[in-house]
Amino acid sequence: MKRIVVFGIGRMGTAISYAMSKLGYYVIGVDTSNEAAQNFRKQIPDGDKGIFYNCDTEDYENLLVRFESPEVVISSLPYHQNQPLAEFCIDNGVRYCDLGGRVDVSENINQYALDHAEKPTMTDLGLAPGWVNILAEEGYRRLHGEADKVSVKMMVGGLPSFLKSDKNPLRYGITWSLDGLINEYRDDCVILEGGSIKTVKGMDGLELVETDSLGQLEAFYTSGGASHSISSMKARGVEDCSYKTLRYRGHRDIVRFLIRDCGLDDDTLNKIFVDGCGFVDDDEVIVLANVKKDDKTWAKEKLIRSDKSFSAMQKATAFPISSVAALLAEGVFDGDKPQGKDHYAQYPRSLSYRDIPYDFFNTNLNKLLGE
Repeated sequence: MKRIVVFGIGRMGTAISYAMSKLGYYVIGVDTSNEAAQNFRKQIPDGDKGIFYNCDTEDYENLLVRFESPEVVISSLPYHQNQPLAEFCIDNGVRYCDLGGRVDVSENINQYALDHAEKPTMTDLGLAPGWVNILAEEGYRRLHGEADKVSVKMMVGGLPSFLKSDKNPLRYGITWSLDGLINEYRDDCVILEGGSIKTVKGMDGLELVETDSLGQLEAFYTSGGASHSISSMKARGVEDCSYKTLRYRGHRDIVRFLIRDCGLDDDTLNKIFVDGCGFVDDDEVIVLANVKKDDKTWAKEKLIRSDKSFSAMQKATAFPISSVAALLAEGVFDGDKPQGKDHYAQYPRSLSYRDIPYDFFNTNLNKLLGE
C-alpha cells in the first residue's frame, strides 16, 4: 500500500487523513498534540491503514528517513511552517502539496520548485484557492479556442444554516480560521479587468448572485482566493477574472462599516464575531465557477453540507487537496502532459490549476463526497 504523510492533524489535517485512507493510501499523521493523536485515531486506528507520530513536526529529516520516502507529503500546518517543509521535500525528491494560506509563502515555494525540484510540487490546494480555481480551469477548457472576450468568475461561501445565521445581524457563523477571515476582508485584492491586472479593496465589488442551492446571495471581493489564476488567465488572453466571497445579504455592509468607518482593530473584530456569531459545524459551502466567451457560458455550482463526521468546510477544503494528492502519489504529474494530437510536454515541477486533469480529479472528489 502506498504511503503518504500528513503534517498537522488539526481540523483539516484530520479530514485529509480520512480522505487519503478512503482513497486507498496508508496514512502517516504527524503532530505534537495529544488531541491531534486522538482525532487521527478516531478516523484511522493504528494498524494496517495508518499510524500517528506524536513528535516535532520540524524534524523532517528523521521523519522522512523513517518513512522511507513516502509517495507524497501533504502539509496542513500553519502557513508559516510550509516553506521549510516544502523546501526539504523538494531537496529530497519527495512530492509535496499544501493548503496554502499566504501569497508570499506560496510564491516562494513555487519559485524554489521551479529552480530545484525533480518531483512535482503544488501549493494553494484547499477550497479557495484550490477547488474553485480547478473548476474555473475546466470551464476555460470547455470553451476552448481564441480567448477574445473571455471572463471568469470564481465565488465561494462558507455559511451556517440559514435559520442560525438569521439570528444575528451579520447573518454568519464562524466556519474556519477567524484570523484568515478578517485578513481576507481587510487586504487588497488582485483582479483581472479589461485585460489588465488591477488592485481593488477587499469588500468592494458588491453584487447580488442568484444561486440554485441557496437563493439570492451577495458577493464581494476578498483577498487570496484567486491565487495564481489571475496571472495564468491573463497570460492566455482572458479579459476578466476575479474571486469573490458569497454571504447572506446584508453581511458585507455591516462588516465594511466596522472595519472601514469604525476602524476597529482585529481583537475587537474577533470578539464581535465570536460573541455575536459563534463557531458552527452545522454549515454549508457553496462553490460557483462561471466562464463566459462571447455568447457562450459554462457554469458549475456545488453545495456541500456538513454531516456527523465533518463540517462542510472541512470536506470542501480537505477533499480537493486529497484528490490532487492522490494524483501526485500515482505519478500522474511525473511524466508528460498531452499538449494536442501526438504532442506532449513535461509537467512543470511547480504545478498550476491548469495542469490538473479534471475528470480524474473529479472522480476522486466524488468518491470522497459520496456522489
